[in-house]
Amino acid sequence: MLCHLTDLEATGAKEVVREENGERISLFVIRDGENVRDYVNSCPHARLPLNWREDMFFDLTRQYVLCANHGAYFDIATGACVRGPCVGQSLTPVAVMVDANGAIRAV
Repeated sequence: MLCHLTDLEATGAKEVVREENGERISLFVIRDGENVRDYVNSCPHARLPLNWREDMFFDLTRQYVLCANHGAYFDIATGACVRGPCVGQSLTPVAVMVDANGAIRAV
């Protein structure tokens, strides 16, 4: 399990670190209305984490994911960079599902 829906209530997002083939990978799970999305927590521009503070991934309007390091804006639904130094690139998505108990799991 990556996290639970209730973990997204405070900020709409949750940073999660998971082990994969002996490597630690930082992800972030976000809620977009009724949809839950998951991306690798790495800006395609400089490969730095996006969040500026724990679980803080949105711009002030909460309409975009914001890279705190370079000011790039990403579409929540697609992960595509819509403004900033990496326009034309995208966040790396991770497929997730939400089970009947609200647990969010990678698929």
